[in-house]
Amino acid sequence: MKRALALAATLSLFMPTLGLAQSDDIKIANPTGIVDNLQAEEVKALVTELGAREAQVRDGDNNKVVTFVDGKLPYTFGIAGCDIRPGKCISLVMLVFVDMGASGISTDMINSRNKDSFFNTAIKIDEKVIAFGRGVIVDSGVTRKNLATNIVVFAALVNDGIKHFSSQIVASNGFPGATQNLSLSTGAPRAVFPTPQQLNTALKAYDAKMQVARTQGRSW
Repeated sequence: MKRALALAATLSLFMPTLGLAQSDDIKIANPTGIVDNLQAEEVKALVTELGAREAQVRDGDNNKVVTFVDGKLPYTFGIAGCDIRPGKCISLVMLVFVDMGASGISTDMINSRNKDSFFNTAIKIDEKVIAFGRGVIVDSGVTRKNLATNIVVFAALVNDGIKHFSSQIVASNGFPGATQNLSLSTGAPRAVFPTPQQLNTALKAYDAKMQVARTQGRSW
């Protein structure tokens, strides 16, 4: 019981607060407006409507990046797919990076999770950091509400993924319930903004997935 309570206390740091996590509907301006070209400032405005804090547009290695905080969870959204349709960027890559602490996460754990997660993919960035990600393609146009729905669903899935891997760490290390305090100082998972190198690694991985999906004529 004490181990479960300690884990729950740590995971509460990551609980999302975006619209869909709080209600059955999403309230945004112009929900039927069409998005067929992703602009960083428009993405920033949308996540702010959804309740995000500290939203900023930053320069990535190749394209713009939108960063923001939801609850205590830092998000990084990459504007991608800018070389497919002239003058347009058609892909939004939604990412959350998590430092899994001293225990780390094995490749087998990543692969096992990805087999069970239909809408969310985990990528091992390095020995300690993993990234949860989801790609949205707006080619031919989607509504603002559709894009917002994808964002808030991703927020919920990230929280689920963090819970999953945290429970795996507890199980694999056999933490004694009476003594183990899963605080951030003792190596528990903590969400982080990525370094430029970590962000580039994740965006390249998702770009590779999109290229495979395009050649096979399917969504990703």
